[in-house]
Order: sequence, then structure tokens, then C-alpha cells
Amino acid sequence: VGLSSFRLDGLSRLPDGDLLLSFNAGGTVGGVTFDDSDIVRFTPTQLGAATAGTFSLWFDGSDVGLTTNGEDINAFDVLEDGTIIISTQAGHRLASVRGNDEDLLAFTPSSLGATTSGTFARYFDGSDVGLASSSAEDIDAISINESLGVISMSTIGSFAVTGLSGADEDLFDFTPSTLGSSTSGSFAAFVIGSVVGIPSGDDIIGACEF
Repeated sequence: VGLSSFRLDGLSRLPDGDLLLSFNAGGTVGGVTFDDSDIVRFTPTQLGAATAGTFSLWFDGSDVGLTTNGEDINAFDVLEDGTIIISTQAGHRLASVRGNDEDLLAFTPSSLGATTSGTFARYFDGSDVGLASSSAEDIDAISINESLGVISMSTIGSFAVTGLSGADEDLFDFTPSTLGSSTSGSFAAFVIGSVVGIPSGDDIIGACEF
């Protein structure tokens, strides 16, 4: 479908089966021009070894203030109510909220597509729960299980939080007691990469969907 020269760094699946994709650099695919702060929608007519379908721009980050190099979307998920949970590659400085690469934003859209609008809020403050001691603790993969109340995530490098440490090939769960600007909760291991055969240093990136 034309993505051979692009690196995927974020993935989520909509209930209708369409895929939402973000990339680590801008470009054009299927007639759709995008930036690394955008999310592209892929509507498949066929998946598997002979994938086919069409692309459209789903979220335009520059419309809502994601304009700097560090504000590349490097992981995201979509909640049942349509709220988009976003991780950025580095710090983000928006009119309503500021944060760092270990934090998650919640974007509540009023419109999507080529003219995106809505509001941001802090969703998860990583520094409140120990994800701030090094640049390696940048969150670069997320998936949110609303029925269990769990956020699954991975980091760009090694991490250490209360009761748990791991590497970039691991996935771990956070069960929140509170979210937002005062985040609290507990961590637990989910997938230990070395146990399931993921080689050391093979970073799990934004495609973390369960």
C-alpha cells in the first residue's frame, strides 16, 4: 500500500476495523500528505499478504498546536468515547497543558480530519509515578484496556519504577488510582521480552494494541 519507505511508530484499531497509523517522519501516501504529528486512517479492502485499501488524514496535529520536532506522536490509543490518548517523542508545550516524554495527553476532539479541533488535558503524569529519571523512560507504546482499567505501555529504553524494572523490549501495566495532573497507582509486568523471544535491544514501539 505504499508504505515501504516509512517507519510506523503508532497504531490503533477502530471498532469498524479501520487502522490508525502514525509515522516517525512526514510524507505522502495514497494521495494523503502527513506530518509526524498527524494520524492517518487506513480503510482496508483486504488485509494479510496482499493488503489493499485507502488512506485519509484522520488527525492533523498542526491544527491543534503539535508543531515542534519533539511533538511527534510516537504512540497513541483511542478510548471508547473518542478521546485520543497521545504520547509525544519529547516535551510538548500547548496552550492548555505542558508535559514531557514520559507523560500522556488526552485530546477530546470537536472535529477530526483535515480541519482538526478540540481540547487537550493531562491524562497521565509519568513523573508522579517514577518515569522521569532518564530519557530512556520515554513512553513509546501504549494500549488502554478500559474494561480492566489498565494502561499497558513500553519505554524507549530501560526503566525502573516502584516494584518493577525492565528494558525496551518489555511491556508493563499501570493500574491507576488517580489520573491527570496528580497520577498515582501501581505497576506490574505484562510481557517480558526476553521470555517470549524478543531479543535484547529490540524496542517495542507505538504498535501496542490489545
